[in-house]
Amino acid sequence: AAEKGHVESMHSLTYCYNNGEKIEKNLRMAFYWFKKAAEKGHEGSMYDLALCYHNGEGTEKDLKMAFYLYQKAAEKGHKESIYNLALHYYNGKGTEKDLEMAFLWFQKASEKGYEESMHSLALYYNNGEVTEKDLGMAFHWFQKAAEKGHEESMHSLALCYNNGEGTEKNLEKAFYWHKITPDNFKINNLCKECNQPYIDYKWCQQCNIKQFQQEFSKWTSKNKFIDKFIQEAQLNAKSNYEVLEWIPYNKLNNINYYDKGGFSEIYRAIWSDGPIDSWNFNEQQWNRWTEYEVILKNLNNSSSLNDKFLDEV
Repeated sequence: AAEKGHVESMHSLTYCYNNGEKIEKNLRMAFYWFKKAAEKGHEGSMYDLALCYHNGEGTEKDLKMAFYLYQKAAEKGHKESIYNLALHYYNGKGTEKDLEMAFLWFQKASEKGYEESMHSLALYYNNGEVTEKDLGMAFHWFQKAAEKGHEESMHSLALCYNNGEGTEKNLEKAFYWHKITPDNFKINNLCKECNQPYIDYKWCQQCNIKQFQQEFSKWTSKNKFIDKFIQEAQLNAKSNYEVLEWIPYNKLNNINYYDKGGFSEIYRAIWSDGPIDSWNFNEQQWNRWTEYEVILKNLNNSSSLNDKFLDEV
């Protein structure tokens, strides 16, 4: 039936080749039939073909083709493709990094009931990334994902109730969600330094404060006002998104002019180390998002810095 052009038969045959069911496993043949079915507009096969290109299974790895196919399937309403398209925009894989487009597609996947996307959308609102910070909306999407069994959202929802963030403080509900969160996840969400629960994803504020304080002497902007501002932000950070850092110029690559701001000219660059993600207990160093794009300001009349300048930053 597949050889006669029956799309569902093509799609079924691909799984036989892909998983070695009733036939010898053959990823190249699986790729061949995924492609045949995708060319006939089968969105599930478009998604599977995108995975082949993404992982280099049955063909050479090609992230641009993976992105293209996720986009085609997403436009047909395929929710896994919608989510993966959002991830590609978020991480800049197969296309230029675009956090606003990522946010848009995370919304679409969440509205279709995809729990991974609900959790991602909650993080957008929780951290004020692209959209305004909205703890109420973050709570809403953590709750939606948690009710579908998303383990990390269960943990996040327990924290929301425990801390009264985005909802009224309710220790009974906090205990309930903490209790039903799978044990394996809870163990992974205890700080390895002090054995206390993280307050955010892999974030132990009391231990991280010690790490930041130990590093204060290792960097300086050569401006006491800026140094104090950065240090206070680090000591008060309740997640990695709230951390500010001083970036040495020699850690910046591919610096290009971008625009003009009130205090300065604006440039784009790649920060080789990248921002902090979490503390690596085993290596005793920060995990970082390496090769990260940043915006730079070339300051004019910067000898007198004040709160107005920092508001623009």
